[in-house]
Order: sequence, then structure tokens, then C-alpha cells
Amino acid sequence: MKKHLLLLAFVGLWACNPGGYHLTNRTANRIGVDSVAAQADSSVANFLKPYRQGLDKSMNEVLTRSTGRIEKGQPDGPLNDLLTDALLQQASQKYGKSIDCSHLNYGGIRNNLPEGNITTGSIFEVMPFDNQTVVLTLKGDMLQRMLNHFAIGNKLVVGGLRAKIHDGQVSSVAFTNGRTLQPNETYTIAMSDYVADGGDDAGFLKNPIKRENINYLVRDALIDYFRNQGKTGQPINPLSDGRISLE
Repeated sequence: MKKHLLLLAFVGLWACNPGGYHLTNRTANRIGVDSVAAQADSSVANFLKPYRQGLDKSMNEVLTRSTGRIEKGQPDGPLNDLLTDALLQQASQKYGKSIDCSHLNYGGIRNNLPEGNITTGSIFEVMPFDNQTVVLTLKGDMLQRMLNHFAIGNKLVVGGLRAKIHDGQVSSVAFTNGRTLQPNETYTIAMSDYVADGGDDAGFLKNPIKRENINYLVRDALIDYFRNQGKTGQPINPLSDGRISLE
């Protein structure tokens, strides 16, 4: 009886960077393997074993704990708030100065976080894509347009501000840093390069006042945040603060 083995270009990645890994290319070949070939290739399995063990150890690292399941939701949810707050905090540290707000595309959040141990693997399940964090500088009118764009369908996921949505449009905005949204003032926003490149039909973001790549994967920002949270010894309590509300 034939079996099939899916070989991924993950081992070479781990071998080149045993301290961490970033999936920058996905290639796979499906190879038929019978019992004879499996015995002949046992040396390959032995060769891969230490890399697989190292990868398993890294993916199973417990970053922190949660008192309950952390789920995304519309128009707001505990996971929405937690991830955007994490991105805003970590991106600001990497950027070296305060950033006004953060954004994540709702569809890009691919899983919820479990009750109990949150591992590196958990974060990979939530954010499997190798999206870079970029900081856009936008005028207030373009930021308003962006907020309105993602408010359609109640898919606005942001950190650093509170917003009310009326008839699919953002009717009011209050930044947690005390600023107000003014059409001709400038604001900085941390987001993924996917959206900054026009993903989710946000092509209007391709022409910001400034775009800065801070060389920091969104997923790495989340991993760093949860690891730091774990060091405090305090578990995460999955609560939504109601930052996005419907009128």
C-alpha cells in the first residue's frame, strides 16, 4: 500500500536559523512512498529528526496563559482588541516613538486563541502569513476613509482608538492618546503590508504621506507581546472593551 509524504521547505529554514524562523516561501512536492522506499530512506528520517525536534520545541513554547477562550467578533471581540493592542505596543517600541493607532484585517485573523496555554504554535494558527508591519502616515481624511472602508460589514479591527459606526460609516472617533480626528492633521498607523499594498480593496492606501517598513513581522510582534505578558505571571482575561460600537 502506498502512502504519501508531504515534504515542506521548513527544515532548511530551521537549520539556517535555529533561534527562530520565518516562513517566507511555501513549496511542496507530493512523493509516493511504499514500504521498501521508506526503509531505504530511513537515513533521511534520521537526518530530519533533530530539526523536527527543535521545531516542535519552539512551536510548543508556552508564551502565556488565558483564563478563557479568546475569540474574534463583530463589531468587536476580545481577540480583535488584544491583537491590535499588542501590535500597537510592539510596533511603537520597534518604531522608537508613539504610533497613533493600529489596524488588522478581520479576515487575516485565522483562528481564535485557546483557554489555558498559549504557545508559539497558537500564534502561528492565528496569524499564519508572513506579513510585515508597516507604519503609514496618513492625513485625517484618508484615515477616516480607511475606517469607513473597514466599517462596512463591521470588519473594523483597530487599536488606539474607539469608534462608533452608524449605517456602515464611522460617525465618531476618539483616540486613546487624547487626539481628535481632524481632516488636515497627520496620523501614524501600524498595519500589515498586505493592507498597505491595497489588500481588502484598500488601494487608496498605496499613496500615503509616508510609508515606513520597520522590519518586524506582525506575527513576531504578537509572539513578543504574549511572551512578555507571560513573564508578568498574570494570565490573560479575555474581555472586549467595546471600542467598536454600533449606533
